[in-house]
Parts: sequence; structure tokens; C-alpha cells
Amino acid sequence: MKKQQGMSIIAILLFVAVAGSALLLAFKIIPVYTEYANIKHELQALAVETNVGELTLRHEFDQKAAVADITAIKGDNLAVVSSANGNYLRAQYQREVPLLGNVSLLFHFDTEAGQPPVVQ
Repeated sequence: MKKQQGMSIIAILLFVAVAGSALLLAFKIIPVYTEYANIKHELQALAVETNVGELTLRHEFDQKAAVADITAIKGDNLAVVSSANGNYLRAQYQREVPLLGNVSLLFHFDTEAGQPPVVQ
């Protein structure tokens, strides 16, 4: 009589549970990092603009954020220093993503674009 080979039903169920958990985690994390990449891109685009004030930069960020579906941060929350030859923009924010029940993930993001201002 031959011995049966292959995965048992318990091993299959365990594999499905681990794969399902990994997929759930990926579906929760990927949008957060996609939004971060969009924020970083928009800050870099605004940093090269010249002859615009801080209020204009904040307003432009809000407009671009609406198109790029950025909801984690608003233009009012940016650190903006405007100068004649370029701008410095910095975004520091947190994003909380609920997983299951009372378990959630907390992400801290800090990105900047442009030349930092010289402190004298």
C-alpha cells in the first residue's frame, strides 16, 4: 500500500489564513504609501515655482491634493518658506489605518522639498 503524499487540510487552511492576512495587510498599507508618494510629488512640483507667496502655495497644494485624492494633509498644515529663487515645503503628518476591531496601524510621515531656509 502506498503512503499518501501532499498537504493535509489543516496545512491548506493554515496557508489560506496566512495568505489572507498578508493580502488584508497589503490592501490597507499600499494606499497609505501611494498617498505619501503623491504628497511628495506635489511638494517637489511646488518647490520649483518662483515669485509666489506662502498663501498661494498652500492654495495650490489644496487644489492639487483634490485632484490627486490626498486627504491626509491640507495646505494649512504645511511648513512653507517662500523666497525669490525657490520654495521650501515640509509635510509632517500621521495616518492611522484601522485593521480589525480595535487594532490599527499608525504611520508617521515627514517629507520636504526645496532648499531649507538658512537660519542666521
